Amino acid sequence: MIYEILIFDMKRYRYLIGILALFLSLPMRGEVSFRFAAGTIAAGALKTRMEKNISMLLTEIQRAGSDNKPLNLAGLSIEPEAKNRLNNLWNESSHFVCDKPNNISKCLNDYQGYQVRAIPITMKPNSDTYEKSLKRELTISLSKSGVITGVRPALELEEDVSKILYSSGGVKDIRQRMEILKWVEDFRCYYNEKNIKALDQIYSDDALIITGSVVKQRKKTLDNAVKFDEKIIYSQQSKYDYMKKLRGIFTPSNRINVQFDHISVVKHGAKPNIYGVTLHQKWGTTKYTDEGWLFLLWDFNDPENPQILVRTWQTDNVIAKDKKIININDFDIY
Repeated sequence: MIYEILIFDMKRYRYLIGILALFLSLPMRGEVSFRFAAGTIAAGALKTRMEKNISMLLTEIQRAGSDNKPLNLAGLSIEPEAKNRLNNLWNESSHFVCDKPNNISKCLNDYQGYQVRAIPITMKPNSDTYEKSLKRELTISLSKSGVITGVRPALELEEDVSKILYSSGGVKDIRQRMEILKWVEDFRCYYNEKNIKALDQIYSDDALIITGSVVKQRKKTLDNAVKFDEKIIYSQQSKYDYMKKLRGIFTPSNRINVQFDHISVVKHGAKPNIYGVTLHQKWGTTKYTDEGWLFLLWDFNDPENPQILVRTWQTDNVIAKDKKIININDFDIY
């Protein structure tokens, strides 16, 4: 009899232990966990520290996004500039939440440190003008010591990330394409944040800025009637002139909303560190909106400080008339 009771108690004990272990393995309410995919980073203190840091960040995003409250980034290992940019994004653009309680992603190496991509998020736009998908992905950059250096919703791409990364010529090219995605994501944020300092650094001092526009020219016909002919005019300006124009646009009362999609990346045939990026841009300010095609010629000879050599902008009506989007083959690079 005593033996039977002991067996029963042992079974109940093991059952309770199993329930407790299951309970302890589940995240707390609202907690979001992150870990690196197996085999993508060596085990050790750095891996553990980064996983904990990212988990704390995602948990705070979930809490603040669910409650529609400001972010509390205290206690996170995050660079001041990255903290400011994330707060600006949160306050000026859109909140978002991390619905998935357990996240696993590859650890990607870049020139500055590490990247984590493809963390699912759901956008919670703060205005009715939001037109993009509500289901997005979050990208997080970290330094070589594991400090968070950037947090941004990834671009919505016509050409998916894997295609951009792996239609390439080797490991070095993959790293540079990954850098391009990160820098283009940051580049868009610089405009939304009106970060003139960052834009000044990312454009080469000798950058060529070209803008195409359609103008109407008034003409008289033989019978003295008046008609208007449309003509495409391409204007060129220096980096100094372009930055001066941006400073005039980046006023406190002028809200900037820049969106990118339909991105493609092309490597220069003769210059291995030169890449052309073509994407569709929606440009919006408080008083002006426009859509068109943006081409950026990137120089990655200094991989930690890549620079834009050429920026061209063609509005959609220019493309409709000209039938051509400027690309990397339109420039001679010496």
